[in-house]
Amino acid sequence: MDARTLAKLYAVDGPFVTIYLNTRGDSEDAATQLETRWKNIVRDLGNQGVDTATIDALTDKRGDHTRGGTRVLVAAHGSVHLAASLPQPPPTDYAITVGPLPRLVPLADALGLQIPHLVVLADRTGADVLAYTSGPEPAETESTDNTRFPQRKVHAGGWAAKRYDNDVEETWEQSARDVVSLIERVARDIDAKVIIASGDDRALQLIAQHLPAHLTDRFTTIGGGGRHVDGSDELIAEQVLQTLADTVATNTTELLETYSQERGQQDRAADGAQATIEALQKGQVRTLILTDARDTTQRAWGGPEPVHLALRKDDLATMGITTQHEAPLDELLLRAAWETGADVQFVTGGIEQSPNDGIGALLRYAD
Repeated sequence: MDARTLAKLYAVDGPFVTIYLNTRGDSEDAATQLETRWKNIVRDLGNQGVDTATIDALTDKRGDHTRGGTRVLVAAHGSVHLAASLPQPPPTDYAITVGPLPRLVPLADALGLQIPHLVVLADRTGADVLAYTSGPEPAETESTDNTRFPQRKVHAGGWAAKRYDNDVEETWEQSARDVVSLIERVARDIDAKVIIASGDDRALQLIAQHLPAHLTDRFTTIGGGGRHVDGSDELIAEQVLQTLADTVATNTTELLETYSQERGQQDRAADGAQATIEALQKGQVRTLILTDARDTTQRAWGGPEPVHLALRKDDLATMGITTQHEAPLDELLLRAAWETGADVQFVTGGIEQSPNDGIGALLRYAD
């Protein structure tokens, strides 16, 4: 699931019902809690005038308490157009939005933390490669094993010992080459940004040596585990999450440094809501930046086209746009960015390099 997939929702006629549902399963009565939440949701949907067909379709797709931390549902006119799960729980038991646009900003923000990545669990005979894109479960799982003999060195003397050891080293080398081929293929499948490897030290050394140049900067190793399921699984999971968090932090720092430089030059940066809207109207935005310091309750106005957006209703009328709808400002910004081919980045606000109002953009070109 990526921006292109989510942007297809804008082609559906609204109004939309969007639900963020807590589906955590880490308590003994998780199933009962989820059932209670859903009964409350059905009641609230009915009170907001949502039709029975749409409620029934949402109920069919709600999932259960094994679906990670959050279930995200988007429906319109009796059909569910998006049903996705996120590993982290929402801030409340559930949130419902009914409006002209789907409520996608929280989902896009959460997905921004889920960097496409590989987890490689290796030993000297091969590896298990798990590919993650979004959600708590791997999108792809592959393995390779080298059954070539010999695989293990022995502590014995004699004239054949050196040749035997060389044969073992060659077996390990071949295993590493097989693992690297698998890593290349799976990384290409999901456009992996990070490759996190754990397991036997010698195996990891050989894999690193055989990696092609375009993957070496993405490759990192962690300790604490290998291919077999044991008590180290939780440790590996913690280290994977920390590695991904560090990657997000590094990317954020680099993005804001670039933004600050461009803003200082008054060149290819828009600062604040109004300047960003004007850049989006011209298809000028390369990267939309939304920080957690923005006013998430601020409303704005949109029209039939994604670039029809303004802070005031009268501004759209001045542009000759008579068909208008009110929506959250950040949702209108997100729609305009995706529909004009811009990236969207959610970052920490309240620091010197951040844009004013928590809203800004890097531009494709300067005026």
